[in-house]
Amino acid sequence: MSTEQTVVTIRERQAMFRVLQVDLSYFFRTKWLIGTLVALNISDMLVAGLVYTNMMSINYFYFFVPGVIVSGMFAAALDVGRRVNLGLNEGVTQYYLSLPVSLNGLSFAHIVSAGLGGTIYGSILLGVAVIFVPKLASPITLAIVPLFFIVSMGLGGIAAILNLVSKGGDRYWVFAQGVQMILLGMSTVFYPISEIGAFFPSLVTNAISLNPLSQVAGTLRNVANSEPISLTGFGLVFATSIILFLVGMICYRYVFQKVWEVGKF
Repeated sequence: MSTEQTVVTIRERQAMFRVLQVDLSYFFRTKWLIGTLVALNISDMLVAGLVYTNMMSINYFYFFVPGVIVSGMFAAALDVGRRVNLGLNEGVTQYYLSLPVSLNGLSFAHIVSAGLGGTIYGSILLGVAVIFVPKLASPITLAIVPLFFIVSMGLGGIAAILNLVSKGGDRYWVFAQGVQMILLGMSTVFYPISEIGAFFPSLVTNAISLNPLSQVAGTLRNVANSEPISLTGFGLVFATSIILFLVGMICYRYVFQKVWEVGKF
């Protein structure tokens, strides 16, 4: 590689890092906002978890706490897609395209920032959850944190798809709400698979079990209940998230290509 190519590569990496930094700063800029969101998640854990524990045959509190962690991770990862949508509408993306960064580099930066956003916020909730579920303070839990990153990047890919189909304006918010309802509702984040199976056919129940959010929540529950971890689940989550990551790269690249050619999307 020539000296000129090396300089270009360094400049692109610096630009990618800057984009990633800006994406994360929007979500984590205000400490009061993060504190409020964490407090709301804690109230969810305590109120719903403790109340329903007395109404069900299982320890719903231990079941529900991992679900809150996963839903918080999900929201933080999708928030980056919301920022990209705002950037498309407000001209921020056009500025990014003036930087020494390729379309692939810009797409990669946005999806990685989604991975980091979900991981950081999910880890914050996990640290709080240890207070209420001490068994989560395990070396195995540390091995699950990279899983947060992989899944959150996959969710960043979903956000890229939403930005592609929504084009611009407020439609992104509608689609994002719909996706959250479907992915969280059709998972074991809040409901045991035994209860879900009573209302849906086996084909739908199996699909719900394979949902990456179900797999992550289930892995955390295994740690909380001192049960063995399924390596098959890890492999499934990894494969699904990588596919979503690649699809997200293609979608973002198409969107940014259009912005580069036309000036807007």
